[in-house]
Amino acid sequence: MKIRFSQYSLWLSLVGIIIGIGQYLTPIHSSNILYVGVVIYLAGFTCGVIAFGKNEKSLMKYFSLASFVVIPLLIMLGMLFFAMNFGES
Repeated sequence: MKIRFSQYSLWLSLVGIIIGIGQYLTPIHSSNILYVGVVIYLAGFTCGVIAFGKNEKSLMKYFSLASFVVIPLLIMLGMLFFAMNFGES
């Protein structure tokens, strides 16, 4: 059985992102749940790096690597819009 790190990367990253977004959309706020989501997401990112290093033929390996850049940019953009709205009031 061949281990496909790109598939693990995709699914772990998606689960971590869903847990993180779910913390903001649900009334249940627990830092422990958020930490578990971050750990799962980082495990997915690590699998993506391994898949990239092994030159797997799938395009799924790029999802976690791209999301590792896109998510912080979205967070910074959200903070920028918050600062712009806070400055006008």
